[in-house]
Amino acid sequence: MGFFKQAGMKGKTALFYYKDSGTLELRSGGGCISVFGLPFLLAGLFIMQIPLGLIPMEGAPGPLPSVFIVLFGSVFAAVGAGLVFGRSGIVLDRGMGRVIQWWGLLVPMKRRVYMMDAIRQVEMDFSSGDSDSAATWPVRLSGEGIPKPITVAQPVSFAEARQVAEELSRFLRKPLLDSSTGERVARDPEHLDESWRDRLRRTGEAAAPVPSEPPGMRSRVERTGEGVVFHVAGPPLSGLHYLPVLFPLAFAGAVAWFFLPALLTLPMPEFIRYVFLGFIGLFFIAGPVVSALLNVLRLKNQFERVTVTKAFLRVEALKQGKRSTVEIPVDELEDLVAPTARSVMDAIEVPGVKKVPLGNTGTPRMPDGRPVPRLILSLMKMAGSRGVTARSDKAVVEFGAGLDEAEVAYLFALIRKTIAG
Repeated sequence: MGFFKQAGMKGKTALFYYKDSGTLELRSGGGCISVFGLPFLLAGLFIMQIPLGLIPMEGAPGPLPSVFIVLFGSVFAAVGAGLVFGRSGIVLDRGMGRVIQWWGLLVPMKRRVYMMDAIRQVEMDFSSGDSDSAATWPVRLSGEGIPKPITVAQPVSFAEARQVAEELSRFLRKPLLDSSTGERVARDPEHLDESWRDRLRRTGEAAAPVPSEPPGMRSRVERTGEGVVFHVAGPPLSGLHYLPVLFPLAFAGAVAWFFLPALLTLPMPEFIRYVFLGFIGLFFIAGPVVSALLNVLRLKNQFERVTVTKAFLRVEALKQGKRSTVEIPVDELEDLVAPTARSVMDAIEVPGVKKVPLGNTGTPRMPDGRPVPRLILSLMKMAGSRGVTARSDKAVVEFGAGLDEAEVAYLFALIRKTIAG
């Protein structure tokens, strides 16, 4: 007798269905996406029947318009049918040693078969999306015998992606390679739920030395009886931070130059003149300038306070005028990474370009083995590091972004010593 486990997917619902202990199926489609596609299907069918006159309507179209009407309606109907009846899935069969990927309308109509031995790892990555799509955490199966990684799911939250990836890693007994933070973190299926502290102690990394404190640190370290507290102030303001203010000032100047003289000379009641002057002055001159200055002020006032003890890691932050607090118990903390420029470049994979394994050469390199151009390295250094990312199965929090890499490495070592030392 099989049983289901549910997991959220991008725009759809996926189900882990265990037919038996050796067969796992992941299904997607239906649910909300079917409800979304139903209006398209009904609208397409309605348009297609207009030339047939099944539903009486005023005015009968000629033969040529009827062809276009049917074609136009068929496009809507096809899109709607795909959304309403479209289904897809992946069957992982350990007994047969096969991975079957299928697509169809309600039932499988097309399939592709891979050998399970060709799968080497489960991969989890991060895609930031764009203005038209949300950020996702794609989960894929990859291996040397698979021409293209098999995309299993694209959840829109980290917790859902971690659930899917860990379930696949346990079932396939393959390592999980997580690159979603910008640094590759490999975890074997026997230690997926192991805490970061226990992993450091098991691998011996807990005994790693703490580097000396780098000069010119932006953060302040406060040592307490229970651990350490980091006070990270906002970035020091420079002329570059005030550049966004110039655009509203230029816009306000243009409005004042072109519109104010006309309002002052046009014949109109004084009351109406003052109303127009106040409206333009408030919404087109003062508003944009004040808004840009407030953004600079928020940047100046932002801060992060990171409290680390042997029991928990807590991050309190004020960013863009909003306060937030995230606390992760040390027993639940599974990942703590501080990606460097080298690790970020090493995690990049370009489709169609085979990665050249050169090892640690001391220089950040492109996927094809070439050194990263100096201009890109200079821009990355100006932007600062990506800081530290802490994650459990329930929460994700980042801090220290924009600090120098040496400073982040020092803070990271202090956290490691406090939690696992």
